[in-house]
Amino acid sequence: MDALRKALTHARFLSIAWLVVVSPSAMAFIFADGTHADCIARGATVMEAEASPGDVVYQLGRVAIAAPTASGYRIVWNTNKLKTLPPEMHDFIFFHECAHARLPTTDELRANCAGLKEMRSAGKAGFAVEAKLAAFYGPRNSYWENTLTCANGGKDGAGASQ
Repeated sequence: MDALRKALTHARFLSIAWLVVVSPSAMAFIFADGTHADCIARGATVMEAEASPGDVVYQLGRVAIAAPTASGYRIVWNTNKLKTLPPEMHDFIFFHECAHARLPTTDELRANCAGLKEMRSAGKAGFAVEAKLAAFYGPRNSYWENTLTCANGGKDGAGASQ
């Protein structure tokens, strides 16, 4: 009887461990260079999940959505769209979405500003990376220019200064 109980306990443990390993809500973001990170907001890891094709993130044509949950925030990724982005934008999106959860905010410019600041702090931004982000947004793009103004400590006119 003890052997059977041990076998059942071991099987239950392996089943739970397998669910934790493959759970889509437990994924960590993988940067273009292969490193990974978790988004931390208010001392807790923000859950991340890969969206299925019918999810709202696909319907809206978005790369990701950071949405409030009962226990904090959750980031849902459209990994198909994420894979198509240039490496610098791919990485910036993580910081942007995480900023939505950390602040919390629905203001896109504020999330961009805070995300760029955090990306810089993490050593994943700088002149070359930011030049490529600017090129992604396009020449003289006011959204990106306001992001830079805010991240550089200036006023942006949209309440994004931290």
